[in-house]
Amino acid sequence: MAERAPGLRLHSRAMLVQRAHGELAGLISEWWGKQDLTVIELVGILLQETQAIHKYALRAERHPDDPDRKADEE
Repeated sequence: MAERAPGLRLHSRAMLVQRAHGELAGLISEWWGKQDLTVIELVGILLQETQAIHKYALRAERHPDDPDRKADEE
C-alpha cells in the first residue's frame, strides 16, 4: 500500500461547500441590507427556512419511497 503524504487532506467537495457558503453569506448580507429587519428577525427567517429544508430531507431519509409521509409516521 502506498504511503500518503503527511498533512491535511481535504474532501473533494470541501472547496465547493466553502465557496457556496461564501456566496450564500454574501447574498444574505445584500438582501438583509435592503430590508428593515433586526438581527433576531433575520435569524427567525433563516431558522424557518432551515427547518423546512430539514423537514423534507428527514422525510426522504425515513421514507425514500414515499417522501410525502411525515417523518414521524411509521
